[in-house]
Amino acid sequence: MKKIIIILAAAVASFSFTMCSSSGNIPVESNWRVESLHSDGNEIAVPADHDATLAFLKDSKIAGDSGCNKFFGDFKADKNSLSFSNMGSTRMMCPEMQFENAYMKGLAEVAAYKISGDKLMLLDNSGEIIAVLSQIEPVAMEN
Repeated sequence: MKKIIIILAAAVASFSFTMCSSSGNIPVESNWRVESLHSDGNEIAVPADHDATLAFLKDSKIAGDSGCNKFFGDFKADKNSLSFSNMGSTRMMCPEMQFENAYMKGLAEVAAYKISGDKLMLLDNSGEIIAVLSQIEPVAMEN
């Protein structure tokens, strides 16, 4: 009888955790740096002075740096699907906008993801790679 109660309690706890999690398998409070970006079948080099990032935060929020501007929004993940919504950003003009524009366009096209070790691959709805990111330690945000 005790075994049944313990198993039932574990099953209920596991079910409750699954139902409350809106982030799928995306590790919440994880931080990533863009290693490569692909747009229209071409790889766009990450400029040497750019530190493009993406952070998955609590409450299904994201934040990041596109190399010049900061951005924020919401994410929804379920198994391997991923989407971003309610995106906003600062609007500074920077000398190198090609990468930043392609990164923000790419984020809008994300439909899925894969995680392999410390790599996060953002994919479009046909499974093509939009970006490859590496997991990094959290970086303190500037005021």
